[in-house]
Amino acid sequence: MAEFIFARRFLSEVAEWERQASPRDQEALGQIVAAIADDPALPGRAPSFYDPQSPSYLYRSGSLLVHYRVTQDGKVEFLNLFY
Repeated sequence: MAEFIFARRFLSEVAEWERQASPRDQEALGQIVAAIADDPALPGRAPSFYDPQSPSYLYRSGSLLVHYRVTQDGKVEFLNLFY
């Protein structure tokens, strides 16, 4: 499992989302974060845009869409949560 970090924006979006999310949805987000951290090249990911210096990816599961990137030092950085 790769080390991971959360961008401030991601944490703000999670906090806002948690107010209306069911326990099942919250568990699903935890599983998504764990799956991405375990394998950042997870099948089903899509590039969000091409930036040779810092490519980022989108991964959808159910109604959740997670935007993340792998930093130059190999950490997974979670950037945004869309719901």
